[in-house]
This record gives sequence, structure tokens and C-alpha cells, in this order.
Amino acid sequence: MKHKKQKKTKKAKKAGRILLAVFAVLIGTLGVLLFTSERWMRKTWPNLSMEELVYQLKAPIAGTSHDLLMSYICSSALIAAAALILLILVSIFLREKRKAHVAFGMICIAAGAASIVYSINDVWAALDVKDYLKNQSTYNTVVEDNYVDPDRVNITFPEQKRNLIYLYLESMESTYADKASGGAFDKNYIPELTQLAADNISFSNSELLGGGQPTVNATWTIAGIFAQTSGLPLSIGIQRNEMAYQASFFPEINTLGDVLADEGYKQYFFIGSIGQFGGREEYFKEHGDYEVDDYNWAMEKGLIPEGYYEWWGYEDEKLFSFAKDRLTEIAAEGEPFNFTMLTADTHFEDGYPCELCDEENDGDNQYGMVLHCSSKQVTEFVSWIQQQDFYENTTIVISGDHLTMDSDFCENIDPDYIRTVYNVIINSPIQPQQEKNRSFTTMDMFPTTIASLGATIEGDRLGLGTNLFSGEQTLAEKLTFDQLNDDLSQKSKFFEKMEEQVTSIWTKTDEGWRFYIEDEDRWAKSEWVSLNPHRYANDTEQRYYIDANGYAVKGWKLIDGKWYYFSTQGSYRLLEGPCDEPFEVDESQYS
Repeated sequence: MKHKKQKKTKKAKKAGRILLAVFAVLIGTLGVLLFTSERWMRKTWPNLSMEELVYQLKAPIAGTSHDLLMSYICSSALIAAAALILLILVSIFLREKRKAHVAFGMICIAAGAASIVYSINDVWAALDVKDYLKNQSTYNTVVEDNYVDPDRVNITFPEQKRNLIYLYLESMESTYADKASGGAFDKNYIPELTQLAADNISFSNSELLGGGQPTVNATWTIAGIFAQTSGLPLSIGIQRNEMAYQASFFPEINTLGDVLADEGYKQYFFIGSIGQFGGREEYFKEHGDYEVDDYNWAMEKGLIPEGYYEWWGYEDEKLFSFAKDRLTEIAAEGEPFNFTMLTADTHFEDGYPCELCDEENDGDNQYGMVLHCSSKQVTEFVSWIQQQDFYENTTIVISGDHLTMDSDFCENIDPDYIRTVYNVIINSPIQPQQEKNRSFTTMDMFPTTIASLGATIEGDRLGLGTNLFSGEQTLAEKLTFDQLNDDLSQKSKFFEKMEEQVTSIWTKTDEGWRFYIEDEDRWAKSEWVSLNPHRYANDTEQRYYIDANGYAVKGWKLIDGKWYYFSTQGSYRLLEGPCDEPFEVDESQYS
């Protein structure tokens, strides 16, 4: 009996050591993963805000730069995987040495727990989570008190409507110019854009080159675009679900696209990346019925080779070339148009150096080289537009989307220098009352753009924006920028009212399975979804792909430069992929 008792005790102790070893390995690996992920995040996004993090966690990752994903894998995921293997091997090696095995386990748990606590505390402090949560529980009425609905004021367009070409330059700041021109550097990285601003209308916060500041919730691409076209920040509460996949993107808010659509404009969003990323495609289709000509469109048109994928899709050199052809086609139709573009080469980290970049003269700093290359490409594109027949009746608006998130390019500039988003308006039929020494935000671009088309706006205000051509004070001038920014950081009943819950459902039709969103008039397109209709936007089990016509894909499908195979029977779930090339698949081998 005593022998049996001892045997049970030994088994219990052995089981305890095994559980301790497993727990130690898991905690140790998690500690390494969180620590390296936190280091990577801080290096990649030194100025990341909690607002952006919340939005991006809810937005689709389709279209994310492959370089960015590889950077994370190499900087964090592989290190964590190596740590996992090492901890397992050491644990196996020490399994017969009981005291050493237990001591090793305790050390792993202590070190892993310390790493987890450190990483969480560091992120908590870096993202100012405490203030964010405080603001999320505090209501402010600055939006309700100052918002002007475009539907409730008179906007009068000229009889002959002017075309609009709106060019968003990724992360473009006036900061990049030299100090003598109004920038923050000894060297001018954007001399062509600096001259373009000097020769045309460029609103500034100083006597020299400058611009507007982005408020909270306007500091990443879709948020920057939303701010400039709606006069509002993209404020999404932490409880908000599936923003980028919802059936409607703030449907009650009237934007630039809505105003121009009501005036009969045909509208286009032209980009070299995937439109779905960050909810951009949904926004532009919802507000103004834009035709979205993105990376997938270029692939379908045969403009880029099958499987071609550089940076965020295809580079700006091709974007400007394709845009010239597309603009020529659009202008030939003879209808007023809004052609909106977004570049990508100047995205962090360090930008994308294309064949046009001058490495010999600019190669001392890659990001600076890419900025100069973009400056030259943009001004060449503008010169081409100015030579076209449609230019006489066209206004060109060029603006950065937000300040750069590059980790080190601006780290040595004067800390008192106010960084601003670049802007220039070309061939406007009106002149501003005060172009320089204005305090304004990127939200002011909304009514300013409409005014640049020769339209008059009752009260010269739309959204939270002010027409900069007018003599009206902006909200930043009335309240100060810092006060406005603080007010917008807090919760708003205005946005809570505008938010809309999403329901969705799978439905079988004669053509195949369709994933409906909201109602039977809208369905998912060109996106990954899951089997669960209530969690499909953030579900890790996104094993189904919906094509451009709204049907679940079956068989082989090229998606973002990689091949995927979906079952041709039953649910059409993902069986293989991502793969570089298709191959013969025996579906009977899959359970």
C-alpha cells in the first residue's frame, strides 16, 4: 500500500513538473512576443495614438504592405518562435534534473511575467491610455455646437461646373522644406512642391510655406481623407465594432463626395493599393458613388503583370502614368468630374525608392530621397495636366493626408517647430482674403475645396471646417488649436448618434453563396469573411473570400499577388494558400 502511495506521489510530482514546464514555456514565450512586439511598434510608429490603434484593430488588414508584415515577422514573430524552441529544448534537457528543472521553470515564469508587465506598462504610457479612457467617459459638445450640415445651408455652384483633381500625397508635410522656405530642415527635400506652393495658393500658418494641423482622429490615411472631405475627425469609440466592414460609413454625414454627386459630378478614387484597406473603398462608394480604381482594378485591366506586388500594391511611377490615361478617357466624356488620387511611395518606414529616385544626389537619406522623388513626380504630373484641354476648367487641390509616421526622419528638428500638412490649390477662379498666418486644421479643406470650384457657401462653413478663402475665423482661431484638439479627444453624442450597428447573413442564390451586409441590397465585395455573420470583420477564421460581384469564390483565386484554393463543393471554404502558383488539388484529401 505504501509503495502504491509513493508511486502516486511520484506521478503527481512528475505531472506537476510537466505542467510547470508547459506554463513556464508559454509565459516565457509570451513575454518575448509582447516585448519584441512592443519594441517593433514603438520603432515603427513612434507617434502612434490610441485612437489610430483602436481604428486599425477594427479595420481590415487586406492590402497591408508586405514589407510592413515582413518587418513584424522578422522583428518579433521569428524571435518569439526561436525563444519557444529554445525554451522547449532547455526544458527537455533539464527534465531529469528536478531541482534545476523547477528552478528553470520559475525563472522563465518570473522573467516572462516581468516582460509582460513591462511591455503593457510601456504601451500604456506611450499611448497615453489613461487619458484616452478618461476622454472616452467624458462628453464634450464641441461638435454639436459647431457642426454645419451641408444639407442645411445653401451651396451654389457656377452654371459651368469646374472639374476637380484632388491629389492626396502620403505623409506630405511642409516640414520637409528648408528653413528659409518655412520648413524645418537645412536641406529642401521638396523644392518642386515648395515652388508650386509659392506660385499658387497655399494656405499657411506663417508668412512662409506652412499648412494646417491634423486634429486627433485625423492622423492616419482614411482619417485624414475623412477629415478633409467631411470636416470631421474620424471618431470611433473603443466599443465600436466592424467599422470598416459596415454597410454604411457614417451614412447621415454629408461629405464632399455627396455634395458633388448632387451636382452631377462623376467621381473616381484612383490608387495603387487595395481600396478595401482601412475602409477607403466603402467610404468613397457610400459617399458620392465613386468608381474605385485600385490595385485590383489595375490587375483586372492588365496594367500590371499577374502577381505583381510592390510596397502597397504598385508604385507611384505607374500610378501617375496610368492616371494620365484614365484622366484622358474621363475628360473625353464631357461631364464634370472629381478625380481623387492617393500616392503611397512616401509612406513610412523610409518610403519606397523607385527607378526615378536620384540615389547619386539624394542617397544620403532614403526617406529624403523618396520625398524629393515624389516632389518631382507630382509637379511633372501637374505640368502634364496644365497642358491638357480640360485644364482651363479644372481646379487642382494637392494636400498631404497627415503628418509622417516615419520613426526618425523628423526626430532632430526644432522641438518648437509646428509641423503642418502640405497644401496647394492650383487654377482656382477665386483668391483668398488672407492666405498666410492662418491657424487651421485639415478639416478646413472641406469647404475650402468646394469654394475653390467657384461655389459660394452660405456662412462659409461646412462640417467643423471654415472656407479659408473667406474672412471667417476657423475653429482653431476661435478656440486655439490645442483647445479644439482637447475637446475633440472626448466623447461626442453626435458621433454616437451617427454610428450604426451591423447585421449580416449568408444567403444561397442560383449563382452561389452571397454574404449580405445590413440588408438584401448590400453585400460583401472583394474581401475575406468568416462563417459567423456576427464576427466576420474581426474573426480569425476568415476562410471565405467574396469576389467583386459579391459571391463566395470557389477553386483557385489570385488575391493580393498570392494564389488561394477554395472548395468547389459545399461551403467554398479555403483549402490551400497562400501559394506562389496554383496546382492540382484533390478535395477528397481534406476533411
